[in-house]
Formats: sequence, C-alpha cells, structure tokens
Amino acid sequence: MKHDESAENVEGTTESVITALQKVITLLDRIKNAIEESSSKIPNASVQLNTVTQATELATVEILDVLDVMGTKIHILETGMKEFDQTSMTEKQLLLLTGIKQTLADLKDNTSNITVALQVQDITAQKIGAANHLIESVRKELLNELNFFETAKQKTDDARRQVEVEIDGPKAFDVNASYMKTPEHQSKIDEVVTAWQEKEGL
Repeated sequence: MKHDESAENVEGTTESVITALQKVITLLDRIKNAIEESSSKIPNASVQLNTVTQATELATVEILDVLDVMGTKIHILETGMKEFDQTSMTEKQLLLLTGIKQTLADLKDNTSNITVALQVQDITAQKIGAANHLIESVRKELLNELNFFETAKQKTDDARRQVEVEIDGPKAFDVNASYMKTPEHQSKIDEVVTAWQEKEGL
C-alpha cells in the first residue's frame, strides 16, 4: 500500500513538472515571436533613416553653396554702395540708397541665420546616423536573444519529452519492495526541474 502511494506521489510530482515545462515552453514561444516581429521591422526603419539622412545632407550642401554665392554677391553690392557720392544725391536718391543698404543688411542677416540653422541640421543628421547605428546594434542583440530563447525552448521541450517517456514507459514494481526516498531518486526529479534553468535568468 505504501509502495502504491509513493508511486502515485512520484507520478503526481512528475506530471506537475511536465505542466510547468509546458507553461515555460509557451512563454518562450511568445517571447521568441515578439523578438522575431520586432527584429524584422528594424531593417526597414534603418533603411528609411539612411535615406532621410542622405537626402538631408545633399540638400544641406546645395543650400549652403547657394548661400555662399549670395553672401559673396551681397558683399560686392555693399562695397559698391560705398563708392556712391552721396553729397551730390537728391533727398529721394539718398532715401533709396538707404533702403537698398538696409535690404542688403537684412539679406546678409537672413543668409547668416539660415547657415546657422543648416549647421544645426547637419548636427541633427549626425545624431540620426548615430541613432541608426544604435538601432542596428539593438537588432543584432535581439537576434542573439532570439537564438538564446530558441535554445532554451529546445532544452525545455527535450526535458518535457524525457519526463513523458518516463511516465508512459513500462512500470515494473516489486510488490515486496518498500519505498525509500534516496538522494538518487530525488536527483532525477531535480534534473528535470533544472533542465530548463541552465541559462541564467530561467
């Protein structure tokens, strides 16, 4: 009688282990699928960021070239305005000359502001490039984690099958034997429980 109760206790413990392993396998599957979905989206985001960065850099260079030409022409005009003999000008001409000088000064300020803004934009583009590099690093790390979860799931699945084989296998009992909880017997159960805990974190 004691032998039967002990056998039932062992079976109950083993079935509990199988249930726990099945839950772990399900959890690993969900994590694996989530990582696969996330990592699959990263290459597209990386390509888009590269495209935006390259287009921004090209546009910035072209605009800076135009601003450089404008600055040169403004400087030439300002120099030429100084050659006018203002003493022989009428009041209307002086007002017109003053207006032109002010317009040139405004244009000079505007081109300077645009240049500064584009320099900031260039820094932003560099930050985008750095972010893109970081995204790629994250993608590689996700792939490493995915490989880890696939390995852990395989080991857990193997442990579950091993326990099921032990339950479904032939059971030959000696009716005269008495149940003894030996360290060897306990270690078999412990091996099953720890089979899916080999990696840190599981």
